[in-house]
Amino acid sequence: MDAETYPWLVWPSSSGIAMSPLASLKLPAVLACVRLLAESVSTLPLGVFQGTGPARTPVEGGLTQLLERPSPGTTLPNLLGMTVAHMALSGNCFWGKLRNGEGQIEQLAAIPPDRVAVEVVGGEPFYTLHLDTGSSVHGTFDILHMRMPLSLDGVLGVSPVFHARETLGLAAVVEQTASSLFSNSAVPRGVLAVATPGADSDDLMENLSAGFSARHGGPQNAGRVAVIDATAVTYSAVSLSPADAELLATLRLSDTAIARIFRVPPHLIAAESGNSMTYSNTEQEGLDFLRYSLAPYLTAIEAAVSTDPDLCLPDESVEFDRSRFEQAGALERAQANALALGRWKTADEIRADEGRPPLAAPLPVIPAALPNGDTQHALA
Repeated sequence: MDAETYPWLVWPSSSGIAMSPLASLKLPAVLACVRLLAESVSTLPLGVFQGTGPARTPVEGGLTQLLERPSPGTTLPNLLGMTVAHMALSGNCFWGKLRNGEGQIEQLAAIPPDRVAVEVVGGEPFYTLHLDTGSSVHGTFDILHMRMPLSLDGVLGVSPVFHARETLGLAAVVEQTASSLFSNSAVPRGVLAVATPGADSDDLMENLSAGFSARHGGPQNAGRVAVIDATAVTYSAVSLSPADAELLATLRLSDTAIARIFRVPPHLIAAESGNSMTYSNTEQEGLDFLRYSLAPYLTAIEAAVSTDPDLCLPDESVEFDRSRFEQAGALERAQANALALGRWKTADEIRADEGRPPLAAPLPVIPAALPNGDTQHALA
């Protein structure tokens, strides 16, 4: 029995802190990465289409209706969010296909990956569900398996939490150490040591504390020179040690390392990225986030659902609408629409792309100046 075959096991690390998908979510950077990925994908519409290419048409009913309400109390954004979260943490996601008495699928539900073990027998995958009510074995008739493209055995997707458990364990140790530093260590700005012994020392310390606070407390006394009797009182400044201060810097580096593990741009989770963001490249960063962070999840989900014979007919497929991430700025769209109008797009097609209703009557066309000095037709 090993952790890769039975993923519900807790995986030890050299740091002494065991890692698992649920345990890793206690790290703020991991939670931020998973939320960013899951919530971003949950905002994308998932459509069902018949045919391919320009001739394809949306499919009404069937899988489209099932995706609108996968199960009671669950919407498509909920299902997609859970799907991406499972894939981000464990590399795999499993949908249970719940059928009615006639054998038709009436519900789709995401099953926690830590409750599923996969075994291939005779070329066919079988899924053992370990639930509180007992264990049961199912085939592809009941389970849809989605996995990340990176796989070491062709059966299970690679779990970032398992393979990076040492880095995550170190981050957990650093976080716990930093918490203990501030909760267990009372570090004043300085210490006044009273050298007068006997009963008089209590009164002296009380008067000295009140007088010192009154003389040097508050913004009006900032930088004021402290004058004390060296024969009775000594003052020693206290500050964080260099090791304690370096611990805080290590926390920031841990956030950057975790962002790298989940292929998330560090600046999107407020981690140090090593470069500055400007207005001119924020649009390109959004496209890179779609291409390199979200696209693997989108492609894996599309391929798994489209090739499942219980969900899609042979000429059907599902596809995410990526346009909201690919959409350029207002100026670039206006220039592109000016070039397209009258050539390969009508005014109503352009308005549909911009989310506007069709025109009641055609608008006149006037020349529009482009950056290179040429003129093209544009809507008045």
